[in-house]
Amino acid sequence: MGPRESRRNRVTILAGIAGLTGMALILYLAVSAHTGLPWQETTTVRAAFTSTDSLMEGNEVRQNSVRVGSVADIEYRDGRALVTMQLDGEHDVYADARAEIWDFSALGVKFIELYPGSATAGELPGRTIPVAKTKSSADIHELFDVLDERSRAAATSAIRELGGGAAGRSRDVRDFVRSMPDLADDLGSVSMTLSSDQTNLIGMLRSGNQLASRFAGRSEQISRLIEQADSTLRALTVDDADPLMASLRQLPPALDSLDGAFDALDRPLSDTRSAVARLRPGARALAQAEDDLRGVLRESVGPFGKVPAVAERATPAVEDLTGTFADARPLAHQVTRAFDDLAAPLSALAPYAPEMGQFFVRGHSWTSQSIDGVNYARLGIASPMLRTAGGLLGPSAVPQNVYPEPGEADHDRATGLLGGPR
Repeated sequence: MGPRESRRNRVTILAGIAGLTGMALILYLAVSAHTGLPWQETTTVRAAFTSTDSLMEGNEVRQNSVRVGSVADIEYRDGRALVTMQLDGEHDVYADARAEIWDFSALGVKFIELYPGSATAGELPGRTIPVAKTKSSADIHELFDVLDERSRAAATSAIRELGGGAAGRSRDVRDFVRSMPDLADDLGSVSMTLSSDQTNLIGMLRSGNQLASRFAGRSEQISRLIEQADSTLRALTVDDADPLMASLRQLPPALDSLDGAFDALDRPLSDTRSAVARLRPGARALAQAEDDLRGVLRESVGPFGKVPAVAERATPAVEDLTGTFADARPLAHQVTRAFDDLAAPLSALAPYAPEMGQFFVRGHSWTSQSIDGVNYARLGIASPMLRTAGGLLGPSAVPQNVYPEPGEADHDRATGLLGGPR
């Protein structure tokens, strides 16, 4: 190996050592960056707390909400937590100094707010703030400890669902924050309405509770309903909602026409009210006849069951009558004319209808006598000669009224030669 190659190898080895040293230094600085740079001057202060909750090494130490250092160590002694704080640079901490553990966020990240005190109180003895001048934080889980098991489970589910629903909704959250001023105004109006004496807030909450209880066990149906509502809303927004906007533009004249239609319905509705009032007695009578109607319907099952058979047997006769009525249709005009012609004589004979009926009833007596099984009719003969002869005997021997008035014929009888009617 020549001198040149030997020099090149030494340079390579030195470069590698320098690279490894630089990497180690960078790694060390990265690990210890939260506690400050190694060569930086620091001030160490301790504080005793009853509880540190989720406070961890490396959490910030702040003064007036400005970072001044970090938590270097946490150890527990005699039921107390002794926290070592490493402050950047030189800081004066006095005997009346105080320290409190605050929440950096709702996720449980903590920091220590340090109050260095005043110079008039003197130096801090032992550079340790006693537990009497420190205040531990209250974690969010302690808030849920006051709730019962069912409420904690519900709150946990609500937070989990809220986190799942908010995932990927940063743009929506941004829009919500932008609309907060208008929402605040609306919220003020809503709050004033809810606080009004005319608002039955307790009744509304009770009704809301009853409504919510109706949804228990119906999550699947509600899910399908929401999916259908989503499909409906998507259909309404098709083509940039132009069809929906066109429909809304036509809505005012349609509402005016509908208003006129409702006005026109006022009178029919008033008539309907009167008709319903008149129908009320009939409806009441129908309700009273319900039992009888039920009996009729129950007993009519048998007769109605025979109707199809009777109808089948009557079908041929109906078909024949159809042809007969078709053939007799040309005679309808003549029959109508004949009835019109009969109207005059029938109107003249109508007053004598009782006498005509009596004539046929008395006709039975004409043939009521039977000799050897043979019926004979009895007829009396009245002639002008007999009337003349009778007139010679007396004015009441034979009837003189040949055309009696309707209803008088039964009282107009002849008188025999020996007296008495005949």
